[in-house]
Amino acid sequence: MTRTTTQRLLFGAANLSLIAALIHAWMGPEHLEEWWGYGLFFLASAVFQAGYAVAVVRRPTPALLRLGIVVNLAIIVLWAWTRTIGIPLFGPHAGEVEAVGAIDIVSKLAEAGVVALLVLARDRVPAPRANDRDQAALQSLEDAAALF
Repeated sequence: MTRTTTQRLLFGAANLSLIAALIHAWMGPEHLEEWWGYGLFFLASAVFQAGYAVAVVRRPTPALLRLGIVVNLAIIVLWAWTRTIGIPLFGPHAGEVEAVGAIDIVSKLAEAGVVALLVLARDRVPAPRANDRDQAALQSLEDAAALF
């Protein structure tokens, strides 16, 4: 796989992550009306996914790709859980099974697309060299701080 192909995969993952972030931001106020914890989860998901979109294009590392895979899979699994078993543990609707909506499907497809593209790109993104790791970690922290 060429460098250009890897960049396209990462750019595609970033775009899909932004779509998922926008959906979570859009649906956040509705969930906030139900309970502050649900709204906070949607806000945190939106912030993570938007920040991730920037980070994966600016400074992709194998660890960052793994993080994106794990977090997006966790969001997908939590969504599936809430649609089949019920909302886990917390809030006034704990135990209730949520209905599946069209916007849910769009966000889950976007997140599944992020996972798929990151899996395709993960073996093609070089790990930072030992002497670059401290600089890469510092830059990642600065990038994250810039989001706030």
